[in-house]
Amino acid sequence: MARDIYHEHVKTALINDGWTITHDPLVLLSREEGGLQADLGAQKIFLADRGTQRIAVEVKSFVHPSIIHEFNDATGQYISYEEALIMTGSDRILFLALPEEIYNKLIEKAVVRRVVHRLKINFILFDPIEKTITSWIKP
Repeated sequence: MARDIYHEHVKTALINDGWTITHDPLVLLSREEGGLQADLGAQKIFLADRGTQRIAVEVKSFVHPSIIHEFNDATGQYISYEEALIMTGSDRILFLALPEEIYNKLIEKAVVRRVVHRLKINFILFDPIEKTITSWIKP
């Protein structure tokens, strides 16, 4: 599986935000079960809650000329990955990581807003130049 061009950017941004990368990549289903892998697995300990949050992250760069085409591909992956997490009983929360600029272009489109709302897609928005997380969006 080829890495997304922003893979290391998101990995660095998560580490800088206090997350520990636990898997790179994170195997969701074995080859025999379907061979699904998210780009990253991470966890963070929250002292106030005395708990650990674990996430699965799929990184997308949206380099295709049609961002709607890329969005369709990304949402298809998101659905499959979320189902794999449910099937395996994982406590990880799935996030789609993409540049904030791309998210802003996508979310302007009514169909994208409807799909995001219907599927309850979680996003990590990042700045690829600064290698920082700019927003966490969780409906």
